[in-house]
Amino acid sequence: MHYYSPDDRQLKQRSMRFIRRMFAMRQLGTFLCFFPILSVLTELNRGLWLAILLSINAFIWPIIAWMLAQSSNDPTNTERRNLTIDAAFGGVWVAVMAISPLPSLIIMAVLASDRYAAGGWPQLKSAIAAFLLAFIPAWSVIGMPLQLTFSTRTVWLTLPLATCYMLVLSAVSYQLTLSLRRKNRELERISLMDPSLKIPNRRLFDRRLESEYLRTQRGDSHAWLLLLDVDNFKQVNDRFGHEAGDYLLAEISMLLRTEVGIRDIPARFGGDELGVIVRDADSNTIVMLAAALKEKISQIQLPASPDFRCSVSIGIAPAATAESIHQWLRHADQALYSVKRTGRDGIQLWETEPQNLSNR
Repeated sequence: MHYYSPDDRQLKQRSMRFIRRMFAMRQLGTFLCFFPILSVLTELNRGLWLAILLSINAFIWPIIAWMLAQSSNDPTNTERRNLTIDAAFGGVWVAVMAISPLPSLIIMAVLASDRYAAGGWPQLKSAIAAFLLAFIPAWSVIGMPLQLTFSTRTVWLTLPLATCYMLVLSAVSYQLTLSLRRKNRELERISLMDPSLKIPNRRLFDRRLESEYLRTQRGDSHAWLLLLDVDNFKQVNDRFGHEAGDYLLAEISMLLRTEVGIRDIPARFGGDELGVIVRDADSNTIVMLAAALKEKISQIQLPASPDFRCSVSIGIAPAATAESIHQWLRHADQALYSVKRTGRDGIQLWETEPQNLSNR
């Protein structure tokens, strides 16, 4: 039994979605092309055998193409080859129709737009080459005829191809664009999150820091910055292992996600340092929040050591007293450094000078 990795399964699923989409479009396209081509062949008295070949191309070839792609080890590339074969068939039928203008031009436009939508310029280039390689010999063999007139019946039978197929192709392309946008947004979101802690990383933190600073300067908010540093974190890693250190940070980040406000922004600032941007607070509420966080963090236990007690140093700074984002960040960092310098396990609030609020 063959086992697929998650990446292999995702690739297989994308390939199957692609060939299903192409199968549906091919069925629609060959069905709509069948009637105007048959109309021209009838007017030119091409014979029953060409009508039979046209029927095979219109109704049997899409199933064969689907089976070839589905059973292939590389469904996407097989389907791309099928798209090139479609273009070759189109070249043959344009030749056999003696380049009857209306259906020929519509078929060429459908082939070109569909190939470009499916694979961009590389797919379109191979389709153009296949079309010409099929058209030129076929047209030469039948004497290079030209049929520059067409009947009213041919016009009416060509209209569904010119309208319905293009509308469906536009709808499919639009849905693919929406899907791509959603995936890009999700990738952007993932790139801005710390995967192990499930909180924003430094990149997103800096963006939010700038946003909240500007809101505070405009008077729309009263933002505060908390920087939390796990005391003696290196000793935790050295004594209990890096798994214990990762566990400790994960527990603290989970606590931050649940304890801060919905509009507040916890993030990994770097290494064992975490940050929280608190929106619309005053000095009393921010200190109460810091004290509550500090108390709850002290209750975290390590599975490897029930006697372990975690402590953190917290520096706090308001955005309102800073002249720039960098100064705001520096104020919080200086307040944090003051706690660490005077024994850790405490809270300091920056005003004009760091103000020690607790240190025990």
